[in-house]
Amino acid sequence: MIAAVLVAMVSSQGLTERPLLAPRATPKRVLIAQADGDGGYWVLEDEPPLAAPEPEDGGLADAGVRFSTRVVGQRGPDVRRITGSAITLQEEDLERRELNDIHRVLGEVPGVYFREEDGLGLRPNIGLRGANPDRSAKVTLMEDGVLLTPAPYSAPAAYYFPLVTRMVGVDVFKGPAAIRFGPQTIGGAINLRTREVPRGNLLKLDVAGGSRFQARVHGVAAAGSERWGVLAEGVFLRDDGFKVLDRGGNTGFERSEFMIKGRANPGDAWRQHFEVKATLALEDSRETYLGLARSDFEATPDRRYATSALDRMQWNRLSVAGRWSARPTDALTISAVAYRHSFLRTWNRLDRFRRGPGLYELLVQPVRGGLDGQYLGVLRGEVDSSSADESLIVLNNQRTFVSQGVQLDARLTLATGPVQHELEAGLRFHHDEIRRNHTATGYAVTGGLLERDALPVVQDTLNLGLSRAGALHLNDTMTWGRLLLSPGLRVELIDGVFADRLSGRATRGLQAVPLLGAGAVVALPWGLNVFGGVHQGFSPVTPGQGTEVQSERALHAELGLRAPSRRRRLELVGFWSEYSNITGECTGSAGCVDDAINRQFNGGAARIIGLEALASVSIALPADLELVPQVTYTLTSARFLSDFTSSNPIWGVVRTGDLIPYVPTHQGSARLIMNRDALSLSVGAEFTSGFIEEAGDGVGQPVVPGRLLLDATASYRVGLFQFYVQGTNLTNQRLVVARRPFGARPLAPLAVQGGVRVQWP
Repeated sequence: MIAAVLVAMVSSQGLTERPLLAPRATPKRVLIAQADGDGGYWVLEDEPPLAAPEPEDGGLADAGVRFSTRVVGQRGPDVRRITGSAITLQEEDLERRELNDIHRVLGEVPGVYFREEDGLGLRPNIGLRGANPDRSAKVTLMEDGVLLTPAPYSAPAAYYFPLVTRMVGVDVFKGPAAIRFGPQTIGGAINLRTREVPRGNLLKLDVAGGSRFQARVHGVAAAGSERWGVLAEGVFLRDDGFKVLDRGGNTGFERSEFMIKGRANPGDAWRQHFEVKATLALEDSRETYLGLARSDFEATPDRRYATSALDRMQWNRLSVAGRWSARPTDALTISAVAYRHSFLRTWNRLDRFRRGPGLYELLVQPVRGGLDGQYLGVLRGEVDSSSADESLIVLNNQRTFVSQGVQLDARLTLATGPVQHELEAGLRFHHDEIRRNHTATGYAVTGGLLERDALPVVQDTLNLGLSRAGALHLNDTMTWGRLLLSPGLRVELIDGVFADRLSGRATRGLQAVPLLGAGAVVALPWGLNVFGGVHQGFSPVTPGQGTEVQSERALHAELGLRAPSRRRRLELVGFWSEYSNITGECTGSAGCVDDAINRQFNGGAARIIGLEALASVSIALPADLELVPQVTYTLTSARFLSDFTSSNPIWGVVRTGDLIPYVPTHQGSARLIMNRDALSLSVGAEFTSGFIEEAGDGVGQPVVPGRLLLDATASYRVGLFQFYVQGTNLTNQRLVVARRPFGARPLAPLAVQGGVRVQWP
């Protein structure tokens, strides 16, 4: 996948009107770009063909080309001018592997870690550079530059994540580049790019089916001109699931997403651009937190106990965003975005026994025989409940989220002597909230089935968390010859309110946090760039925490070497993260129950250091054959530097030097892509070493085993049609991918799907 990105970069090496060091230039018809005020680049096509320089050395000097006004797509940021590590995946990269799981998409990006949960990618758990991956809460997630999580400040857990098959690009920012985005600057940021409204007509249909009655239908229809345009896009995805309930039942899911975009370009002196986007997303999935006891997993890893038969997640999300941008002068670009997202979810799921052992302890750390044997028999559905204590509690977790705000951005280019400046200022006013309404219902196990017990439904949780935030960022990208220097400032002002309707407790907390960062790029001969920087990382305290809870703070540094060019790419980055206070939040996905849910905990000092490597080359062979081999690798050491005891179940009693959970020491990938005329083949391997799920020295602890996953994709184009077939987990490995929150859960088995894509024009 990364290699495909690099091949895409081959055609975009000159994509900028900013200064570029380009000692060699090849006259040819190229795609070029200009900044759009939101950190992205509108891709323009020269009309008629221009003798435009195309840098071969990945440098930073002026390309000296002129621009037309016909926009044909958006390609994301120019990574050569980012003072930090950044990877950009384009539409062709995403289509090459036809993946619906963001874990698999990001599996070949260095410095990205993830924790599997359901095997289908429904609940992504993504971490960057060792940050806790639980629910992707330590990553700033955006769609088209706008925060996308249901409540980024009040409850950052990403229970919603867009279908990646609808996206045309994914940008991953790490290091000093992440300080432009917030509120999470601890690990980095991920931006998902949706399809732009074209300057013409477009019809596209992608239909696929495969194992487990998988089905995907993806359609796009658009019409437009230079002055206006409209686009409609829809995706439907379903899967019967691979787990098998003891007494039968559905374990699959259905997801749908629909997007409408409209655009207007008046063509006035300010070169204004107006855009409105509306998105509706729906999910109905029969997923569960319940896993298996070790012996059951070893016998039948796809088994699901009948006591999880009532587990079901249903949600809907409505999002509206309006965007305006203008270029009053060639040197000034301004933009504004107003957005509102509403997200309503209901998750009915097994949580605990009314009174008895915790489900994690029962399934992962049982005491042999005695009461544990009785409770385990009830959980398996093999023994009837004999008392109210042995009733199972099923939570009905209703949560309503609102996220809305306005963000303003301005970019100004100017010169002071030999130094070229690009000044950027951004301001965001944001409001989000979460309303929790959880009820607990008791069920006895009778004859292997769940039956309501005699005790009444209990109001388990009823509260409101609310945040109002203002964020400011300032950045000056200065270019002087072969040196690029980019100091930046970010300020977060957060007012958090929490009201517990059951206890009557209400709290309010204010946070004012300035963050500094600076990065530099030096263009060396032979097409090499050295880059590095330092920035402050921050993760805010969510509403409702005690006064003893402090925000997560860290100092991050990196130093790297990269060589982007038309036929190759090399990137080698070392990073160092020194945490003065690492924090963890208790969530259901981590195995927390009762009063611990949504509580944050201080974890003291910690250190995460690592090395990221990426290499790719495009090799032209006779008979119009192109080979693109690529490799990526990440080496990480993540340890606590202080002693403490925490009620957070993934920490517990911690000693200095203990490993931080969910961070593999080694991970990497290798891929070979072959292209010849209408045929394209891709074969890849993804490797991850084992890691622990609870802080410790790793001795005698349950470990999520390492794995090597193989996949392959082939496609062939005939006229307007492109036929493809794809296989994942080709060796059909059946490994444990997680034991939290409640027992061992399996990796998805071998799956094969085939489809056809047609596009006009």
